Formats: sequence, C-alpha cells, structure tokens
Amino acid sequence: MSIQILKNRLFKIIAIAIAIILSMILILHIVVKKYIVNFLDKKIPDHIHLTYSQIQVNLITGSVGLTNVGLDFLDKDTNIKKAGMRLEAIDLKDIGYYQALFGNKISFREIRLLKPKAEYYQSEHQVENNGIVTNDSAKERTLSIARLSIVDGEFRILGKGGDSAVFSVENLNLSLENLNLNKETIEREIPFSYGDYDLSSGMIYVDLGPYEALTLSGTNINNKESQLINLSLKSKYSKLTLSRKLDKEHDYIDLEIPEVRMVNLDFGFNAERFFLNSTLFALQKPKMEVYRDKLVQDDFEQKRLYSRMLRELPIDLNVSTVEINDGYIAYSELVKMGTVPGEIVFADLEATISNVSNTHENREMTEIEAVAQLMGEAPIELTWNFDVHKENDAFFVSGVVTNFKSESINQFLRSNLRTEAEGDVQELYFTVSGDAISSSGDMKMNYEDFRFTVLKKDRAGVNKLLTFVGNIFTNDGSKTDKTGYRYGEIYAERDNTKSFFNYLWLNVRDGIVNTLTGDGKKE
Repeated sequence: MSIQILKNRLFKIIAIAIAIILSMILILHIVVKKYIVNFLDKKIPDHIHLTYSQIQVNLITGSVGLTNVGLDFLDKDTNIKKAGMRLEAIDLKDIGYYQALFGNKISFREIRLLKPKAEYYQSEHQVENNGIVTNDSAKERTLSIARLSIVDGEFRILGKGGDSAVFSVENLNLSLENLNLNKETIEREIPFSYGDYDLSSGMIYVDLGPYEALTLSGTNINNKESQLINLSLKSKYSKLTLSRKLDKEHDYIDLEIPEVRMVNLDFGFNAERFFLNSTLFALQKPKMEVYRDKLVQDDFEQKRLYSRMLRELPIDLNVSTVEINDGYIAYSELVKMGTVPGEIVFADLEATISNVSNTHENREMTEIEAVAQLMGEAPIELTWNFDVHKENDAFFVSGVVTNFKSESINQFLRSNLRTEAEGDVQELYFTVSGDAISSSGDMKMNYEDFRFTVLKKDRAGVNKLLTFVGNIFTNDGSKTDKTGYRYGEIYAERDNTKSFFNYLWLNVRDGIVNTLTGDGKKE
C-alpha cells in the first residue's frame, strides 16, 4: 500500500472524526440551548416573570448571553408587582459545566449585567421571603462567581404610593471579586462572601422623611479608600413654608460638603448586628446653615446627649478619627415676628474627633478638639471629651475665646435676649464638667468697657430704667486682679428637652453673668 493511499485514509479518518465532533458539539449546543430555554420558561416559579428577546449559547467558550431582558417579581399572595428589572444584556462567561453536571458547584468566571434598571416597590404587605424557597438539597450546592460586574445601572425604591422615589442611584458601576454562596454563608445576614470590590455611581437621592432629603453627585468606593462627592442634606421646603407645615419645632437645615473621604472602610455583620469601621472620615469644607423658628410650638421630646446617642446606636461603629477641614456653621433663631433672626457664625472651622466608637473593645474616650473664628473674627478653641460607656453621660468641656468684640453678636442678642452689648473681651476661659443632669465649672475673663443695653419689648428703643439698673451690677472690667482677670463660677441644670449645645450655652451664660456681676475674685 502506497504512502499516498495511507495519507488519504488518514485524512478521511480525521475528517470524519472532526465531522462527528462538530456534529456532537452542534447537537449538544442545540440540546443545551433547549434545556436552558426550557428551564427559563418553565422551571422559574410562577411569581417570577422573565422575558428576553434573544439567547446565545457558546459551548466552546462556556458562555450564555441574553439580550433585552425583563425580570419581574410578584407577591405570591397578592400577585402585586414587588420589584422589576430591565437589562440590555446579561452575559454569563466561562460556565463550569462539568462541576454543574457532576458536582454540587455552579461556577462562572464572570456575570455581567449591562445597563440594568431596577425598581423596588414598597407596600403595606411585606413578605419575608419572596424569592425561591431554598430546600436542603439546594443548600448543598455552592455558587462561585470570579467577578460580578454591573455596568451603567440604575436603581430606585418607590414609596408606598408608587409615584415617587425614596431612594435612587444613577450610573451605578460595580466590580465584585470572588463572590461565593454556600450552605454556611446563606445563613448570614449577607448570604455570600466576597473579595475586592470597586463601586462608583452618579447621582444618589435619599428621602429622609417628611422634611429633609440627602443627595450625592457621585461616589467612588473600593477596598482602600472611599469618596463621597458633593454631599447635600437639605430641607425640602423654604424656611417660611417649613414653618407653616410644622405642628412642633423642627430645624431648617442646609448642609453641603464638597467631599467626604473614608479610609480603610470596612462593614458587614457580626452575627445579626451591622458594623462599620474606618480609620479616618475627612470632611472637606462643610458648610451648614441651621435655622429655628421659635414661634412654632416647642418640641418637648427628651433629647439625648451625644454619648448616649453613640451608646444606643443600632450598629457597632468604630471610627478612629473624624476630621473637619475649613468648615462653616451658621445658626439663627426667629424669636419675634417682624424682627431679623439672630445669627451666630463659626467660620474657618477645623476639628478633630478621636475614637468615635460604641464598641466594647474600644474603651478609649471620645475626644473633640476644635478651633474656629467666632462671628468670623474672634478666635475660639474648644476641647471636649466623654466616655460613651458611662451611663450618666459624664463630660468635660473647656474653651477659650480671644479678641472678641461684643458688638459682633448684637444681632443675635437683640433677637434672642432683647439686649445689646458693647466692649471688648481680650480673653475668656471656661471649664465645665457635668453629666446628663447638671454641670459646674469656672470662668475667667479679661475685658474692658463692657456695657449692656436692655431694649424695649418691640426692640425699637432702649429701656433706660432696666439698662441703668443692669449696669449698676455689671463690672465694666476695670476691677481685676493683678494679672488683669475677673473670675466667676458656673452652675447649670440641663433641660433634657434641649440639645447639648443649649446645655453648653447655659453654662457659658451663667459664667459670664457671674463674672460680670460677682466680686470677680478667684475662689
């Protein structure tokens, strides 16, 4: 037999083998595609509706793709739509066929969701588990995804009326590595484990209730550092409109933070309790305006001090340091109709807050150090600490104000105390220690030519009698010790329907009055 004949036979054998293999692949392709289509059409529970325009299966690369996908989840009891999703495409890449057919593991190299638009509908009728019921055999299976990708997604949670969003996010992009679901993880609050991640988004909107909303223009979050861009927390209404809607006192808020940076952010669940840890929260150039209409009925609900707020948080929080850089705070009150609201301003605010934590492992005190320009011109320093674990909410505060011209707060004094002041305070020092019930401390001041003017009730003129009597008991600053100071004592009892800063103001006010009207001697 010649070599040529052998070559021809070998060629035919190879050609036949290739044709058989290709035929088998084609048959398998048809069978697998039919199986997948049958599963998608018939095996999905009745309360889950899936639609798609095209399905592509590639056995060689182990990929499955669906285009123009629609997915709706209905309430099993009422048949009302609970959630829905529309996607341009779903790509499943490198499916582990052998492990799926002969083992208990379903694996993918990547699942990619292209431009998903998802909505969830809030309703009065809530269902604990509206998905596929997991039986014991299903729990034995494991799911492994090397990478889960979401490209240009949108997500909204609609309110109970279904006509407005209580939460929304645009341009959501997520890359999540090494996602695993098994019989151990499925029992957890987050039913899967995961590795590295990158998340970015466009506009985020969060409805915080009847009066405020929070927005972000963008986010960038990964394992090492997270960034929130243009955070805004604002009242939904103007000051006047808000007051008309209120049946009790509620502050108008306008807060803007161009950037919030979080370093080494870690979060998850310990058992059933959520935790959030970070080494640093940095707030860049926050600007906050708070306005209170005192003509609205007071809110007599008891207010918690910050130590108790931290202690009673429903999550475990552990942030090593919070930094505030180049901040601005303005607080104003309207006390009498027809008057200009009195305002106090803290500009150029720099603050460091250490050990913002409520975990039992962290027993260090929370410490705050802040400096600012009072009314934009007088340097003020504040040091404050408390132990979040102390049930009596004990705290210590000390402060220093220098080069303060009293005329700068006359707008606030006219509106809130019906007084005006004149004179310069070169130095004011105070220390206060207290708890949730009462506090005490001391003050010393170096000032000169200090005078009060008491106004009439309509604030249009001077009450000469009360002004004369008041200044009889007020030392103008000329009677001091040899170092130039006058001294006073502080005592205040907390009104637990007011905030901590009202409590602090009561202490400072008592110290100033005692220093100005007392004998001025150091006890």
